[in-house]
Amino acid sequence: MLVFIDESYDRADDPNPKSTFSAVLVREQRCRELDRKLFELKRHFWKVQNSYELELKGRLLLTERSLELPKNREFMEQFIALFREIGVVTFAVTQDGTFPLASKSERLPNLYRALLWRVNTLMSERFPEDYASFFFDGIDHRTNQKIAISFSNFMHKHRWGQGYRQILTTPFFCDSEVTPGIQMADVLAYCVNERMKGRRGYIDDFFKHFRDLSSTYVNEDEELVLNGFQKIRGDWEQASGAGGAVVVEERSLEIKETTRVVETTELKREETGG
Repeated sequence: MLVFIDESYDRADDPNPKSTFSAVLVREQRCRELDRKLFELKRHFWKVQNSYELELKGRLLLTERSLELPKNREFMEQFIALFREIGVVTFAVTQDGTFPLASKSERLPNLYRALLWRVNTLMSERFPEDYASFFFDGIDHRTNQKIAISFSNFMHKHRWGQGYRQILTTPFFCDSEVTPGIQMADVLAYCVNERMKGRRGYIDDFFKHFRDLSSTYVNEDEELVLNGFQKIRGDWEQASGAGGAVVVEERSLEIKETTRVVETTELKREETGG
């Protein structure tokens, strides 16, 4: 399984900043088909002669002004239809505030961890004989190195990473201009981030279509629901760690502990000591 990762985040001075990481999962057997059909879409709508001539960007394609154009809306409809045809699985996680991509520490940030958890769960449930390879949009050598070190340390040293048996421990970096999977993840991340900021209209329709392509994990024994699209808290590891009874229902996520109440969206979870 190929897992393409990209992000969308707001400036620090935004009045309601959000940060979103998205994942687009494609079976290796269908990756060439996806690349070819996405190029055909680009050629049909924008008359490009080579796929790399047009890099799909959510911040260009999905602004309110852009979506006033019927051509862009029609493209998005066919773009999402291609996701369905190929059997693409989508994940997206969002947290409040801005997120610096290049972490100054070797700790893997929570948005990465949340996606790893979801991908590994999907692989264990649906593709137990396969492995997932993670592909990130390359930035520069130093930034890529920081991400790779954090990723590797988490997979080799953290108890959760050690348990993710179906994720390869080495991340890969590629050029988004020539990598359709990264472009797809970019559009997805921007769509989700805008929707989580409260934007409605056409963006809401596309958000719902993307969410329908996601996968929700349900474990009745542990009373756990892991939504494919989720708003997470900053200290996600503490909120999602093992231990205690967990009660889950659709609506908003409320985590109750001895001294605090934390609200997010999508789920309602109550944790008790145990």
